[in-house]
Order: sequence, then structure tokens, then C-alpha cells
Amino acid sequence: MKKWVTITGASSGIGKALAFEFASKGYNLFLTSQDELPLHQVAAQCRQQYNIETQAYVADLCHLESVDGLIAALFAAPIEVEFLVNNAGFGVGGEFLKTDLARELDLLNVQLAAMLKLTKAVLPQMMARKKGRILNVASVYSFAPVPFQAVYSAAKAFLLTFSEALGEELKHTGVTVTTLCPGTTQTEFRARAGIAQKDKAAGASPEAVAKIAVRQALKGKRLVVPGFANRVFVFFTRRLPVSVVPRVVRYINRARGVNE
Repeated sequence: MKKWVTITGASSGIGKALAFEFASKGYNLFLTSQDELPLHQVAAQCRQQYNIETQAYVADLCHLESVDGLIAALFAAPIEVEFLVNNAGFGVGGEFLKTDLARELDLLNVQLAAMLKLTKAVLPQMMARKKGRILNVASVYSFAPVPFQAVYSAAKAFLLTFSEALGEELKHTGVTVTTLCPGTTQTEFRARAGIAQKDKAAGASPEAVAKIAVRQALKGKRLVVPGFANRVFVFFTRRLPVSVVPRVVRYINRARGVNE
């Protein structure tokens, strides 16, 4: 059977970079995003550059009925999903008292509800084949409560905890779960979340993050934190008292020029 990878949020940023990285390794791509034109462009470029098959499905994962439509399209393809990448997500920055609740609920639908529904849908086939990989894109903020990004960091913490637990449940089944926790990456993420930053060129390229993520996920590694500085951040946030961590993160972000 041909190898297929399904990637959510594949039209830009890390998702787009992951699409090209998997394509370079001979995977066929089932890509989804709410941004129709960029999504079809990524699919076409990967198909032409690497001579693979691609399918693109436009879906707004804020709406759970759209997730159901995506799952139906995935099974109607028909393809065997060897690799599921739950990458779609966005941030909401600002003081929780003033942020838009509807937008934050959309955030939870995209990053958590859609991820759970997709994982639940493809897992039985993977288990039956005794082969499959799941890559969940979280963040270094999975390890720390982040003031002025409270809902986002909490969602990423959920994603990490769920992935670790599921990975242990699936131990010795042939199915692996990898959590990718990148730090600052050169994407439009912060701009879309309304978060200012002094150095817009700071951080790793999405291509570098994708290369590391795919390599380690293919090895079945549980946790991937790209970059030495990010690993240092995770090391200390895991060891500092929980009450101290939000203050430390707030100080770091203020020094970086991340607005509050």
C-alpha cells in the first residue's frame, strides 16, 4: 500500500514545512486547512516537486461538523493513513478578562476537539495493521502557564499530557505517538494572534523544525523539543516551583518584547 500522511493546518508555517518534508520522503499527502488557495498551492507544489499523490480538503476545524466532514472525506478517499499529524492551531494573546471568549472556544475546538476526533477515527485502522504514527504539534508552552496566553498554553499542556498518556497505552502495539514542542518559530503565528515581538526574525525556521520532527517521529520518539535554548527552558520549567513559573515566563516574554 502507498504511504499516506494526513496533516492539518497544512497551508502555512510548520504544517506547510511538514508537508514538504514528508513529500521529500515519498509520502503521499492528504492535506487540510481553512485557507483554500494556499492549501491547494502547497498540494500542487509537493506533487510536482516530488512526484507524489496529493489530496486537499478545505475545512474550518473551529466547527466540529467540519471535522466530521473531514473524517468522512478521509475514509471515502480511500487511503490508509500511516501518519496522522495534528498540527492545526492558532493563538489568542491578551489579558483573559478582555479577550474574546468565542475565539478562545474556537481555539479549543481546533487544537483539542479536532485532534481528539481525528485520532479516535484513524487509530482503529492503525491498531488493526499494528503500524502507524501520530505526531501532535504542541509547544514549549506545554510546560508552563503563560500569562496573557492563558488559554493557548493550557491547551498545549492538555495536548502534551494526552499524547504522553496515549503513547503509553499504545506501547508495544506498533503505533507510536510523538509530541513536538517547538519554541519561537519564524511563522505568522504571533502576528495572527495579535502578539507583538521585537525581533520578528527570531527563532528556528519551520523547515528546520519539520526536519527534526519527522526524523524523530519516524524513530517513534515520544517527545521532541527542537533547539538547545528550548530544551533549557523545558528543563528549568519542569524543576521550578509551579507558583514561580508564570512569573519567570512573564519576565522572559517582557524581555523579548512580547506584548501583554
